Amino acid sequence: MANKKYGTEKETLNTVVGKGTVLEGCFEVHEGIRVDGILKGQLTASGALVVGSSGEVKADSIRVKDAVIAGRLEGKLEASHQVKLESSAVLVGDITAQVLIVEEGATFRGVCNAGESTEMDQPAWNRDEEAVEVK
Repeated sequence: MANKKYGTEKETLNTVVGKGTVLEGCFEVHEGIRVDGILKGQLTASGALVVGSSGEVKADSIRVKDAVIAGRLEGKLEASHQVKLESSAVLVGDITAQVLIVEEGATFRGVCNAGESTEMDQPAWNRDEEAVEVK
């Protein structure tokens, strides 16, 4: 088990994909996961995802609390809190997070939706407003 402080809370990384290891499938991790090898498929974690400089994640869907990327990630990344792209990071795909930190030198190709949700982000039918008829 590896413990390290990410963000403002102490996160536990209880799953490690070591360098030289290749895992493929649908993964659900109770706390955090560190990837120094290759992980393919889908990933859901209640804690942090840490992709080391030698790590690669290729996933259609990645849902985590926080993410720190130093290696390569391809896919759709959804973090309920924060995503940090370190200077060696390569991310190809889409990011959704409250906070996005991109260090100089990081590569990001995709679409980003970062920041607090606002009422304007929601479709009109989800807001507490009366419908207005347009003629």
